[in-house]
Amino acid sequence: MSLTQPEPLDAQALAEKAEEVRAYVVAIRGGAPFLSAADGRLLVKWLEAGISVARILAAVDEVASKRRKKRTRGRLSLSSCRRSIEGRSRGESAQAAPARAPSFTFEPFAADLAAMPVRPELMTDRDRLVTRIGAIDLTQGPEHAAAEAVIAVRLFQEAAWSASQSRLEGLRAQARQELSALANILSAEALAAAIDEVCRDLIRQETPLVSAAEVWDRVSAS
Repeated sequence: MSLTQPEPLDAQALAEKAEEVRAYVVAIRGGAPFLSAADGRLLVKWLEAGISVARILAAVDEVASKRRKKRTRGRLSLSSCRRSIEGRSRGESAQAAPARAPSFTFEPFAADLAAMPVRPELMTDRDRLVTRIGAIDLTQGPEHAAAEAVIAVRLFQEAAWSASQSRLEGLRAQARQELSALANILSAEALAAAIDEVCRDLIRQETPLVSAAEVWDRVSAS
């Protein structure tokens, strides 16, 4: 399905969308709470071209999943996601837009999230996530619905990371093991950053349904 393109963005709308992408990327990788200048320029270019926040973040999740299979030296960045993001955009824009937006619902997604097993300390956050997904106004179209859903996803991811602090020593040990091949290659600072990113990835793997990629797949398949 090809989702309708949004209207040209004013400065405030552009800033809000850019902030959501920044927050999501930082939640995934940790580290500095801002994007590099190169990433910032790419992001503005994509948003002004009509690429939605949900589509960008789905591609970020896709790249993060590929990085999981082969731990790499560099940190996750929008620049490292460029091929995936722009490839998705070209593929979807090549499809004919529907005469009218098809009907869709988040009810199956909310039901799957409600049944999703989580650690006891995250049960309240899971219920809050389900409530947020269920409260999204679908009448404003799929782009709006997807954008609201990825915000709910990010808030859960941030809560899961905060709740994991008591387990951090074990997570770091697991991350060091996964990064053992890079231990003598990376600087101490780069290795610490990589360990942080892997720890966050390990937490996200516990709730694979809670991702922008899952949201985008659900909306675009409707």
